[in-house]
Formats: sequence, C-alpha cells, structure tokens
Amino acid sequence: MPLTVDRPVPEKIGFEMTATKPAEAIPFRHAASRDIVPPARTWRTSRGTLVLVSCLMLVVGLAIPAAAVIGLATGVTAFGGRQLPVLAIISSLAVVVLFFGWRLGIHPRLTLSGDEIRIVNPFRRHRFDLADITIIRPGRDGLLVGTADRQAEAWCVQLPLAAVRSGRPTRAGRICEELQNAWESYRLPEPQTEGADDPIRLRFARAGEEQLLTELERSASLATLGHIFPPADHPYPTDEVRRRWSEVLNDRARLTLIAEVAGEPAGYACYGQQVVHHLGVAAAFQRRGVGTTLLRAAEDDLFADLETGEIGLWVLKDNDTARAFYIAAGWTESGESHTAEFPPYPPEIKMLRRNPHVARRGR
Repeated sequence: MPLTVDRPVPEKIGFEMTATKPAEAIPFRHAASRDIVPPARTWRTSRGTLVLVSCLMLVVGLAIPAAAVIGLATGVTAFGGRQLPVLAIISSLAVVVLFFGWRLGIHPRLTLSGDEIRIVNPFRRHRFDLADITIIRPGRDGLLVGTADRQAEAWCVQLPLAAVRSGRPTRAGRICEELQNAWESYRLPEPQTEGADDPIRLRFARAGEEQLLTELERSASLATLGHIFPPADHPYPTDEVRRRWSEVLNDRARLTLIAEVAGEPAGYACYGQQVVHHLGVAAAFQRRGVGTTLLRAAEDDLFADLETGEIGLWVLKDNDTARAFYIAAGWTESGESHTAEFPPYPPEIKMLRRNPHVARRGR
C-alpha cells in the first residue's frame, strides 16, 4: 500500500510508498526528446501601454519639434537670436523621447519559439531553453523565467497589483499559464491511456499552490505514518508545512511535480540538485501507481545529466514498506543515518541510486 514518509523537514526528504503491484511508469520526456515543439508566440507590452507610449512619442517626439520648425520658418514663433540653439534643444529632447519611448515601450517582448523562451528587455536580452527552465511565474518587475543558475523578468508582462488584490484574472496570469502549458508539453510525458481507466497526468506545480501541496502531504502522512508520528501526541504541523512549500515553490533549484488522476490532484514529488526531497500520494489515490510514476519521473529527470552519477533521498527507518519499495526500484541503503528534526525524533536513513545511464568503470 502506498505510504508517505514526508515530514516538514527543510532540506530533508520524506517519501511515499507505492503499490505492492507497481504500475507501468510513464516514460519521462527529457530535454533530449524534442518531438513536441510549441507553436511560436510573441507578446509585447499591453495594448494600453502601447497606445500611451505611441501618443507620447507622436506628441513630444514629432509634433512639438515639427511645430517649432514650422513656427520658426513662418515667423510665428521667435526666440530672439537663439532660434537655432532652441531648435537644437527641442530636437535633442525629441530624439531622447523617441529613443526611450521605443526602447521602453515598444522594443521589449517575450517570445516562445521552438524549444526556447526569449526575453527582450529595454537594454538586455535573455534566452532560456525549455529543457533548463525550473520556474515560470508572475514576478514583481515582470513575468519571471528562471533556471537553477539564473533568472530574468520580462518587462513587457507586468502584474497589476490592483487586479491581484481584487482577484481578477490578469494578462500576466494568462500568458504565464500559456508558457507553463508549453513548458509541460515539452518536458513531461503524455498521460498513459492504453489499458488505464484513469490515466496519471503529470504537471509542474504553480506559484500559489502551497495550500494544495500541504493538503496532499497531510493526507499522505496521516494515512501512513501514524505508527511513527502518533496524531494524538504529535499533531500534524500544517502551518510549518505550508511555509515550507511556499519556500520550495520559489526555489529555482527545485522542481515540484503534481500527479493528477481523472483531473484530481493525487500526489507530488519535489526534486533537484541530485536529491529527491519530497514524494507523497494522497490517501484516496494510493495503490494506483501514482508513486511509481512520480518517482520514475524524478529519477529520469535527475539522471538525464550524465554528470550525475548518483542521487539520494532520506527515508524513515521504521517505514519498512517505503524502504522495501525503494530497494525494489533500484535504491540501496548507504548506512548513513540521522534523527528526524521533529519529535519524537525517529531515525532516518539515507538511500542512494546510481545513474543507470552511466557505465561503471572496471577495476
């Protein structure tokens, strides 16, 4: 029976137990598989911003200098003996307005093309391969796109604070959703439909889904870890888990998957930096291959980097079902252990798995 050992321990790992009869796992589409290429799209600043900037450029950058030139030519406007210097100043200001109006309002754009996202800001360009992206979400200064090593915010896609406070749908939210869907279509496997009554679909967790992840983890933990953390003595730390998930969703070094069955969230897996950090399946969806699919997806993504020779996880020592599951999946116990961070401080052991894509060196 699937069992979770996920606990709210920052930088530590807790894991779900899969079905005793493992389901056929969905193959994980890694970056090297480029059979699905999202259609090209380009977004610029909002229509209102474009109209405002264009009007400013037309009036300040063109109309005023033109009026000054006409006035001087017809004698309607006179600046004493300083006609040429004044006209030069007006023309210089017009050039500045035209340049910055174009550079700040019209030039910025966000493009989804082939297997990459390109961000053109007023004075800098950024390119992100869909295979390397770990986060896409609305940011403080534009739509945030990032990898484990770097990030950039697209100036042309701003998130209006008034709309956020009122709960209204935003342009930034729609664009973010479209980019996330393209990212998932490129990196994640299609749901397995052949021979499956309820296919398991994987997607990346969205910003703001810490409450959903908390509920999934709570369901998994309460269903399977009562013998280790008796609820009467150790109530589930909901607030701490929610805070931890909020931090995880903003951590560019980690990816969080959510598994859905028949459109319902069923489980989660968080991984990154050669570690599977968290994995669990809600009580109602255990013994249906969800844990197997999540674990295989995390492994395949971590092992896709051939420089990764080994990955690790921590599991509670007294979670015999979880340990047996990981051993059956190719993991081995390292002999390293420590105590869990929360009472009653049960021991955890470290498990390792070698990269099956890297040939072992002979002696």
